[in-house]
Amino acid sequence: MSPSRRALVLAVALVTSGCAGANLDSLDTKLRDLSKQNTATAQSQLATLAGEAQVDAKASTEPKNRVAFYRVAAVAAWQAGPAGESLVLPITDEGMAACEALPAKDASAPRDCSLIRLAAPLATQDALTRKLMKIQGEVGSNGKLPSAQLEPLQQLFDGLETQFEKVSSLRGGVFALDVPEDFKSRTDRERLIIYCNGVKAWSLYGDVDGAPAATFNAMAQRKKHMTDRLEADGVATDCRTIPATQPFDAT
Repeated sequence: MSPSRRALVLAVALVTSGCAGANLDSLDTKLRDLSKQNTATAQSQLATLAGEAQVDAKASTEPKNRVAFYRVAAVAAWQAGPAGESLVLPITDEGMAACEALPAKDASAPRDCSLIRLAAPLATQDALTRKLMKIQGEVGSNGKLPSAQLEPLQQLFDGLETQFEKVSSLRGGVFALDVPEDFKSRTDRERLIIYCNGVKAWSLYGDVDGAPAATFNAMAQRKKHMTDRLEADGVATDCRTIPATQPFDAT
């Protein structure tokens, strides 16, 4: 399953005025347009956009505007793929601090703050999945992978499991906020995407020549824990329902 180039529809209701409002609208428009394109050029432009929005966030004197700029920066860095990997954590760290400074914290800007918090684990899962796809392409005609892939696949499974736990932990906060039901359901959809990529990493581990049965079985138990956690939240764990590209709609 490929990491998505999620075409975001960021119809966030922003109450802004003056130059800050006009600039924020312009950045939002660029983000929407670039997020619909799946090209290296668009990814480079998204990385540039992330940096611009981060600068505007730091310069903003209005707390909610600052958070909105960080939301644009965080999502743009995430959607930039490899071009934005080094930007995601600094931007989201600053953005989360900006959310904490709001009068009611995340409740003051629920969609913006939720996206800022979700951007880092989702960007990390995309990066891990790019590596997973590369390994998947190395499966031989006998359906096997070389033993050298044992450690990389275990690390990928570990990483995907970590991102699943992070997004699952964030879910409670998202569901407690005043965000649209569709935003909540898409948060669970993202959890399912991470889970399914974890399942793929586990399955490929079993296809490696000489894969230790004990390790494979231990990973299976950890996979079951993720399955149980999703199903406890009413999320069906059928990976066949996940297309190659799954949009995250922040409306």
